[in-house]
Amino acid sequence: MNTKHSLTALTVFEAAQPYLFWLLVMFPEMNLDEDGRFLDAIPWVSICWVVATVIVGGVYVWLSRGGEFRTLARNAMIIKLVHIPYYLLVFALAVVSIVLSLKIPFITLTVWAFCFVADATLIVTSGLYELAAVIAGVRCKRMTGGQGVVFAIAGFLFCVDVVIAVVTYVKSREVVMVGARPGNGVGVAPGVGADAMPSGWAGARPGSSPSEPVGRWY
Repeated sequence: MNTKHSLTALTVFEAAQPYLFWLLVMFPEMNLDEDGRFLDAIPWVSICWVVATVIVGGVYVWLSRGGEFRTLARNAMIIKLVHIPYYLLVFALAVVSIVLSLKIPFITLTVWAFCFVADATLIVTSGLYELAAVIAGVRCKRMTGGQGVVFAIAGFLFCVDVVIAVVTYVKSREVVMVGARPGNGVGVAPGVGADAMPSGWAGARPGSSPSEPVGRWY
């Protein structure tokens, strides 16, 4: 499996991992755990899952060193968007726990603590994928260093991370003109610019012959 396929596989895993975790916890507990042993082991299962997902995210960042900015930004955006239903599910569970707490003491504290840990873990792991995209954007000079720091931090902030992922992907699709500074908003439509000009045209002064390039002008 080459690096591109590995990045795709890790992206699919991260997008699905919160849902897989709930299946991992709920299915055995509801169908196979007659003596309650698995229920007692849930804290340890959760810890192992958290460690594994963080390691997977770190591997993704490592493999993405030579990745394309647009591809990495797209992967991060897909992950953030796919996780939205999961956050809504957790929020609904927290609301239900408040209602049930009227009849079952202490369930609110327990459920809210579990939901907080699950959400915090997911923000960290998905933030690593956004971090990989930001690093690629800075590396290819499509983002400034300052933008990279702000975007990288925002990628780990709840709710803000989704907006940042979308903005990063939009920036990755911009075609920046030759000589334009990253992040100054200057760009042209895809297919227009120096890359789309015939050989010898790029850098020619207005009025000069296309066959006689005289260097770049900004």
